[in-house]
Amino acid sequence: MTEHPCKGMTKAQQRDFELIAINQRPRGTPKTTDALKKRGLIIERLETHHDRFGVFHVPNWQVPLPIHCQWCKWASEQEGGND
Repeated sequence: MTEHPCKGMTKAQQRDFELIAINQRPRGTPKTTDALKKRGLIIERLETHHDRFGVFHVPNWQVPLPIHCQWCKWASEQEGGND
């Protein structure tokens, strides 16, 4: 069986990884996303936005494709799927 990419990490780290993998915003602290970044499970990209007050940057996290594929394979092997 395929291992979850976050094997050995906390529940909060796993939850935030899975949220990012489905294009949602993580709910944890910066410490949680930092741990994911250090393991190479997510990539942070800054989105540049402009408004009448000036320019600002918003972090946007993404899961690298090979890691995302591993996670999808892991998910497909779990019991209780939508058969």
